[in-house]
Amino acid sequence: MLNFLNIASGSRGNSTVIWDENDAIIIDFGISLKRYKYIEERFSITKNRSLFITHEHGDHSKNAKAMSKYADVYSRQATLESLKINGYKINDEVAIGNFLIMALSISHDAVDPVGYIIKNRNVKISIFSDLGFVGDSLIDEMKNSDLIALEANHDLEMLTSGPYPEALKARIKSKYGHLSNEQAAEAIQLSNNNSYIVLTHLSEKNNNPDLAYKTVYYYLKNRNSRFKSIECASQENGSSLYTFH
Repeated sequence: MLNFLNIASGSRGNSTVIWDENDAIIIDFGISLKRYKYIEERFSITKNRSLFITHEHGDHSKNAKAMSKYADVYSRQATLESLKINGYKINDEVAIGNFLIMALSISHDAVDPVGYIIKNRNVKISIFSDLGFVGDSLIDEMKNSDLIALEANHDLEMLTSGPYPEALKARIKSKYGHLSNEQAAEAIQLSNNNSYIVLTHLSEKNNNPDLAYKTVYYYLKNRNSRFKSIECASQENGSSLYTFH
């Protein structure tokens, strides 16, 4: 049995855990150790932990060094060096128990950012956040996922008319920034094959869950794209628990 849970998602901290009967694969650690340990106890998560960092920005890594005392840490070499963590370099993929974890380069203003595709027996999960666009090769890699967790950071209109300085707006809109709801919807539609869909990293100022949900929902429905469900992960409550048998 395989489980997926987003613990927290947003600009104040991100973390996801995927676990089976033997191993826990943690993606990013922008949360406190206390919060993670609460989740571990609540869901009786196995103690064999491995932490995979997507990039060095604080909302994804601020407590990774503290967690490195309790978990093996994997990331790109430049990311590990940036965080001053003595971890394991991942170039393409690594096998841990029943897991195969693939690191794929993405476009973001970090030293060497990645997203992850996690396979466990016959289940495939794609996790991509903090990227400015989704290229064709990434679409191909995401196809046939049982669950897609993808950033839907902002509504373009809200961002354009919102309070951010123009330089920050330009950064977010750039190919090294963040995905809009529309960009997320298009990427999901092109890669989706009746997946569970979890929208992540929603901006608190430039987006809202209802808008993100409706944008993706109607984009898929209007193109007859089948999906199992859509939800928006939140900063406080993360996502629902997904279990695959």
